[in-house]
Amino acid sequence: MAHREGLGPRWLVAVATLISLGLFQNGMGAEGSTVSCGVVPQAQGRITGGSSSVPGQWPWQVSINHNGVHVCGGSLVSDQWVLSAAHCFPSDHHTGDYEVKLGAHQLDSYSPDVVVRKVAQVISHPSYVQEGSQGDIALLQLSSPVTFSRYIWPICLPAANASFPNGLQCTVTGWGHVAPSVSLQSPKPLQQLEVPLISRETCNCLYNINADPNEPHFIQQDMLCAGYVKGGKDACQGDSGGPLSCPAGGHWYLAGIVSWGDACGAPNRPGVYTLTSTYASWIQYKVAELQPQVVPHIQESEPDSDLCSGYGAFSSAPARGLAESVLLLPLGLTLGLLRPWLEH
Repeated sequence: MAHREGLGPRWLVAVATLISLGLFQNGMGAEGSTVSCGVVPQAQGRITGGSSSVPGQWPWQVSINHNGVHVCGGSLVSDQWVLSAAHCFPSDHHTGDYEVKLGAHQLDSYSPDVVVRKVAQVISHPSYVQEGSQGDIALLQLSSPVTFSRYIWPICLPAANASFPNGLQCTVTGWGHVAPSVSLQSPKPLQQLEVPLISRETCNCLYNINADPNEPHFIQQDMLCAGYVKGGKDACQGDSGGPLSCPAGGHWYLAGIVSWGDACGAPNRPGVYTLTSTYASWIQYKVAELQPQVVPHIQESEPDSDLCSGYGAFSSAPARGLAESVLLLPLGLTLGLLRPWLEH
């Protein structure tokens, strides 16, 4: 996109469109006009329970492709930056082999609303070592800025002190598998699933139920859990790096990034996400234009120790060293019932 030299007719039309949608912020700041993050330009009703979304319902969701194949999800956070998971970008992969598809709904269908950009650079967090370690977050710079539309819109970044209470209903989206080793069927519409947040203590407790001593699972300080104790609805291969979007004060915030888990939809194994607010300072340090937002108070956090009653809670502890790190299963997204018997 060429740099704008002035406030020409096309710019005025764009502003008029944003005003009509109620998405133009009041006034113009020192850095010029901005649009309101985390607001869906065309409001749509959410469909819960693991189902197809409608076009434009999650306009910050992007598809990340490697050599033309969808490998991960991501979230648009400005006109030129995307947040995803570090494990989506192995060190032996070349940045030039990645591209980002924005504004997509059905991956297998052509749409004039879709925009594709090459990836100019990938900035993975330095603490990321391997699947399951801390720092599973990456910044992607697009080769050129995109123009916001009904189908392409940024989500809000939460500030470092953001609090998302236990029990809050958030939504995870993506094009991942619908069951272990079962791909989403063509035309591959974007899937969505509403999931409640689970405390770190309770999540650690759940992951220690019938745990394999050779493969310990540990929920670290930069991780967030969401899902169902009974299983059946969860994340799976194919959409690592995608958004866990949480509502607050009329906006959507990128509370988490799909990171890892143990199997897909297994009982006592909720999905684990990178807690985005943990890296607010790092994000702003790397890209000054990205401004994390203060998240308004939502609701009181609900005690959830009863979700793991009878097993004893496992308190959170400091991050384990590299020698104790384990190779954990990266997650994409499984929406809906993985196995009928999981519901019984």
